Amino acid sequence: MDQMTETEFESFMGISMKDHIRSQILAGNWTEENGPKNMELLRLELLPCGLNSRDHFFYSIKDETGRIAGGLWFMVQSSGDKRFIYVVDIQVFKEFRRRGYASQAFMFMEEKAREMGIERIYLNVFEHNVTARWMYEKLGYIGKSDLMVKQIRSPV
Repeated sequence: MDQMTETEFESFMGISMKDHIRSQILAGNWTEENGPKNMELLRLELLPCGLNSRDHFFYSIKDETGRIAGGLWFMVQSSGDKRFIYVVDIQVFKEFRRRGYASQAFMFMEEKAREMGIERIYLNVFEHNVTARWMYEKLGYIGKSDLMVKQIRSPV
């Protein structure tokens, strides 16, 4: 795993943003119409300095030949005097899936957390992302809460 270059970052963000918009729409949080605008506002809020935004870390996942297989984005946050990592996104390109790259990326991130003196890693996974949920559980992540919702009227 290597730190992302600016070109790798822009490519990763294009994929990440598109995937996040789709997930938010599937979860019923955003509509097709407001998804791109919401995502752009979120990107500006989270990454005011792009790749160089404070406390955000971007790594390229590479295969054994050095080809880019995906990317990992996490950020360091604080709550009181405790610091923790929040996984913003992990992407493994389709042709590289089911070959252990995501698990390797998480082990890499866990080592980075230990180096920084961080004891916890948090992440969010959408209910519909069964494959990711299975992998996180396999890696030892446990559910701390479930957000539940009931639609009682159609959105206008």
